[in-house]
Amino acid sequence: MLGKPGASGASFRILPQPEPLTSQSNDGPVALLRTIGAAGLRHKGKLAIWVALCLVAAAAYVRTTPPTYTAAATVLLEPRRQVPSVAREVAAPSSLDLNAADSELQVIRSERLLSTVFDALALSNHPELGPQPPGLLRRLANHAGAALHSIWTTSTGAAQTEASLRVDPRRNAFENFARRFSARRIGQSYVLEISYSSADPELPARVANAAASAYLLQSVAFKADAARSGAEFLQGRLDALSTQVGSAAAAVKAGALPALPIPDADARLIGAAQAPLGPSAPRGSLIIAFGGVFGLFSGILVVALASVFDRRVRHPQELARETGLTCLAVVPETGRGRGMSRVFAFDRAMLVGENAGAFADAIRDLRAAIEFAWTTSRTEGNPVVAIGSWRPGVGATLLTMSLAQLLNHRGRRVSVLSAAAPSFRGEDGSPGGQSLTDVIASGGTVQAAFANIDGVRLLPISSATPQLNRFVDFRDPRAGQVIAQARQRGDVLIDLPPLCGTSDAVALATHADIVVLVAREGVTSFDELNDALARLQRAGVTVIGAAINRSRH
Repeated sequence: MLGKPGASGASFRILPQPEPLTSQSNDGPVALLRTIGAAGLRHKGKLAIWVALCLVAAAAYVRTTPPTYTAAATVLLEPRRQVPSVAREVAAPSSLDLNAADSELQVIRSERLLSTVFDALALSNHPELGPQPPGLLRRLANHAGAALHSIWTTSTGAAQTEASLRVDPRRNAFENFARRFSARRIGQSYVLEISYSSADPELPARVANAAASAYLLQSVAFKADAARSGAEFLQGRLDALSTQVGSAAAAVKAGALPALPIPDADARLIGAAQAPLGPSAPRGSLIIAFGGVFGLFSGILVVALASVFDRRVRHPQELARETGLTCLAVVPETGRGRGMSRVFAFDRAMLVGENAGAFADAIRDLRAAIEFAWTTSRTEGNPVVAIGSWRPGVGATLLTMSLAQLLNHRGRRVSVLSAAAPSFRGEDGSPGGQSLTDVIASGGTVQAAFANIDGVRLLPISSATPQLNRFVDFRDPRAGQVIAQARQRGDVLIDLPPLCGTSDAVALATHADIVVLVAREGVTSFDELNDALARLQRAGVTVIGAAINRSRH
């Protein structure tokens, strides 16, 4: 039972029980990881869907992206000792340092060498290097630009772009060619790697070999020119250089390596570019793996951010930390309470039947918490307990009726004043019963007619006459007299109207000895609970704690 039988109706204040010291593990990186993990488990369905969408997007990208083939030729920088072109000339010593190697790399990347390869292979009309239709991102960017700029500016810019493509198509093709060309130095060695990427599986090897041959051609041609500029030279030396120049030039046009050795070049070819056996891009497995990892971590990040900024009640620990209220009970979801008729036609088997489970345990926990608060008050008599919430639809009425049925099953007489109970009407729709509002408005003898609902005495708070509800003041002494009469018969439960509305809920709560707030998991916010608590405390009402309703954990 909630209290000892008696007629005492003296008012009192119940001091809240001190909270136990919280563990230091509630702070720090461990607590943060625990919070992120709990949030991930709470949103595991959404997280799994997001990861699956990322994997599908990655697979679609791999599927729709055309394959790219890459071939590479390697060149070893190996400077040769210069042969004197005249008898009086002294041979220059061969030397090569790291800075010179970087300079040779820039020579390979130069527009002059690339133009030689581009023209020798006749790539100006290659379909891959011509104007390409804009991709999805470019189309989206164009649409965004069209929204930000005027139609005239957009059309003029498009006409200028098309005109530039028509004026110099070779230049556009060469720029596309240069973007696909790459030359790099392998580590700190004197080995240079020349590579080219294309959707054509045969073209990369031709371009890479032609670029390597063009580099050798430039080196040998320079020496041939130097030999011709001398006053005296050996005919055999000139013939040898001319043969090497011709071989290198033919190799550039053929997109291959020179057929003859080029001993006078300052570099030596150590690896020819071969036709690739498979595409080098897109890397399907890597992209799909990246999509999965990206989806997982981005989903966890979004869930973590959502949890940080989520101010809704979800766990008892958070309730105590954010509001200072003790969690009296965690009531699981039952699927009931969708309508008032189902609430007041309560199934007692949910509390006392053989199949009573977690819901019944939660209601017993709530009763025990209220009994403990009442016992520690050292006050005799039957208590008046008010149960309310900040907004409607939280389930305060369901918990009130469930607690009343549990007390009634234990042999206690229970009276319930409910703001959610329907005002009783006759068959013709006219008011057919009395409410607390009707008693206050009558001005006569204070004698409320309670209805019997499965052994529980029930009195609606609101009247069936809307005009009376607008002007009623529940601080009226008649309201206190009705509650005092119900207290003499047994325990009294007040199902408060929502605290976010009028001041009626606070006025009714002043007649109660114990007030319990109800928060719906995932719906009620901590700010709402704090506002409700502040309202009640300003009226001098003591709140002993809160119950979390419709929990899915």
